[in-house]
Amino acid sequence: MIMQHRYTYFLVSAFFFAFQGAPLSQSDLIGFGFRAGLNFSKIDGPSETGPNGESLETFSMTNGFHIGAAVNFKFTDLMGMRTEFVFSQRGTEYLYDGPSYLMLGRNTVQTTTLGGTRRQSLKVSNAYIDIPVTAYYKIGSFEILGGINSGLLIGSSGGGTIDYNGISGLGTVVDPFRINLNHSYKSDEAGTGSNITRIITVDGRNYDVPTAIGAYYDFPVKDKNLYKTLDFGLLAGACYFINDGLFISARYIHGLGDVDRNEYDISLQSLSNGMTIPRADENKSKSWQFSIGFSF
Repeated sequence: MIMQHRYTYFLVSAFFFAFQGAPLSQSDLIGFGFRAGLNFSKIDGPSETGPNGESLETFSMTNGFHIGAAVNFKFTDLMGMRTEFVFSQRGTEYLYDGPSYLMLGRNTVQTTTLGGTRRQSLKVSNAYIDIPVTAYYKIGSFEILGGINSGLLIGSSGGGTIDYNGISGLGTVVDPFRINLNHSYKSDEAGTGSNITRIITVDGRNYDVPTAIGAYYDFPVKDKNLYKTLDFGLLAGACYFINDGLFISARYIHGLGDVDRNEYDISLQSLSNGMTIPRADENKSKSWQFSIGFSF
């Protein structure tokens, strides 16, 4: 990562000195702007596979919005650099559908593990302060741009459901039930669940199951948050200027690093000797932004 930053600094410095003698007056060197619009994003990674090689996980696009301001450093009338400060909502729609276990009676002497199937849907919404740094070049009414994006995570939440159809260790079919997912990734603690519970009967025993669970319900301890604080990526895009100031734009941001921590990346399909199986997948952020803005 240090080498990546040094390489970026070298490119930026070289680009600046190459055009520092361009014919612009001092008052024309710096400009400002703002933009706002919609995000379409997802967190993409490898899927867990079922016993027949089928894909059990799906990552889909979710929407959000962005709004921010820009400072333009002009080298000539046609090219320059731009730094922006943008509030941006990015996330994903996640679905697991297939064979799975579920543990009941956690932290009690009557703990039991069900086999069966689950359909788990979850919508994740992460709020970032993005700081993209780009170089741009104008061709008539169009502008092309590319650069790097640094995101600082300031909020992270998720909501969804688990619909579970279970079978006990003795082969007894358990009545289907639903658990709501209410995730606050920064504030939830390990084992957090709602105080409101329902009774699930398994082989003649009753188990209290929370009607809603937090982000780290399945983990005995929580050392850090699921989603990492910093997210780095590359971006490319284009703008069309309707007039001298008003523009519409589209850009794509491709994350370079794993956005979540591996200690929380476990198999939902099976256990090994009663213990969770780590997967440590590399999940990256991918995002499209469509904006309308003004530059002056």
